[in-house]
Amino acid sequence: MKKILLGAFALIGTYGMAEAANILTVNNLTSCTYTISLSGGSGTTVPPGISTFSSFSYTNIDFIKIMYGTTQVNVGFGSPYSNSIGQPAPPCITNPFFTASWAQATQASNATLVIFE
Repeated sequence: MKKILLGAFALIGTYGMAEAANILTVNNLTSCTYTISLSGGSGTTVPPGISTFSSFSYTNIDFIKIMYGTTQVNVGFGSPYSNSIGQPAPPCITNPFFTASWAQATQASNATLVIFE
């Protein structure tokens, strides 16, 4: 009985630790610095190159909004591809739009975002 109670307390102590925690890797192939809004409400900047972001302990990153001025592109799990056609183009790109591509196996798994022209 003592071993069962100790095992139960050990499991109770780990509740919530693995509930939600994933990593987003962003590969920004443009020369622009974007603002992104992550799942859970956090906002941060993404410079050119590779950036890595960890989720909050209470939610997974499975959707983001990419912003540059008034231009917004939304991508995430279930909506893996989007571009900014028809919106004002950032002056730091040569094309009239940028594209975002999202890869994620499940909502709880790590995600990869590529931003390109």
